[in-house]
Amino acid sequence: LTEWEPAGEAPRAVPFGRVAVDLAQMEGGIPTDGRLRPERTAFVLPALLPFPDRSVLLTAADEGRAAATRAIQAIMLHLLTGVRPGKVRYTVIDPVGLGESFSAFMHLADFDDQIITSRIWTESTHIEQQLINLTEHMENVIQVYLRNEFETIQQYNASAGEMAEPYRVLVVAGFPTNFTESAARRLVSIVASGARCGVYVLLSVDSRMPLPHGFNLSDLQSQMVQLDWREGRFHWKDAELATLPLELDAPPPPKPFTDLVRAVGERILEVDRVEVPFDFVVPEQDNWWKGDSARELDVPLGRAGAMKLQHLNLGRGTSQHVLVAGKTGSGKSTLLHAIITNVALWYGPDQVELYLVDFKKGVEFKPYAEHNLPHARVIAVES
Repeated sequence: LTEWEPAGEAPRAVPFGRVAVDLAQMEGGIPTDGRLRPERTAFVLPALLPFPDRSVLLTAADEGRAAATRAIQAIMLHLLTGVRPGKVRYTVIDPVGLGESFSAFMHLADFDDQIITSRIWTESTHIEQQLINLTEHMENVIQVYLRNEFETIQQYNASAGEMAEPYRVLVVAGFPTNFTESAARRLVSIVASGARCGVYVLLSVDSRMPLPHGFNLSDLQSQMVQLDWREGRFHWKDAELATLPLELDAPPPPKPFTDLVRAVGERILEVDRVEVPFDFVVPEQDNWWKGDSARELDVPLGRAGAMKLQHLNLGRGTSQHVLVAGKTGSGKSTLLHAIITNVALWYGPDQVELYLVDFKKGVEFKPYAEHNLPHARVIAVES
């Protein structure tokens, strides 16, 4: 725990277990020519899951269901510690365990409830709503972020820098319990298009339960890495990998598990503050005071995604006023300074007059008086 350091870029693969490889058990694995024979013929390799290209499906019954839950917990923990803090968010559905199976991750809500969508979902109506929310998020990613400029969210994030979009992880334990037919269809849609939008699915299926009407598990199997519970352990469904003995990672004991989750939560508070340099939005010096306010006031305030600026537009139609609201420390004063300073750079004193009233006894606006901001007709610091 003390050696863990937050990751930078998102990993291309997530470890989830180990595979024992013995060349002696493979046809032609050990060369007959002694000069070509390797020193070691048996070794252990890490088992990796592509991220976020392929989601994961575990099918099990009886005691295998608990093993599936532990495997999902371990993968969630690998993602939590392997992706930059705050850049992976979980939607957890656990109708059988009523949330107990994943309760350790609820410690994240103490730092940022967006990381775990405030709670773990169990009821049919809540499950469907959460799937609707994820579907709408994917639609927004495709239509607003990707468009025809980026193929995947990874490409978008590479250009977005500090505005990178967090990855979403949908965790479903005990499917199809409490899943309606429409919820099952939404799940298929999320799996089909999720990778491109940065949505990753960890799904365990109770193989004893009947599936929703009209639902076919093959709609998911063709698009997911599948592991089946047989003979007391999970096996690869893939024919090429099925012969390799797979041992899945298990989550740590409760105390270190909780400590690690809380350590990540604390780092989320440290790195979650997005800061865009002010010179990103200011005009070149040759363009100072070149703005014309006759039709409208147009001032860039910051970044909007990977390719655009967020503008403040006033003076056209009904866009005449601005209300800035937020809790203490949320950045209201910083935003006002960005507006005032950038207005004064884009527009000359003959285009914009500023009347600055400071109810904090000059704490915020006094520097504009001290340095004689030419646009300021009034700077009231004692009113």
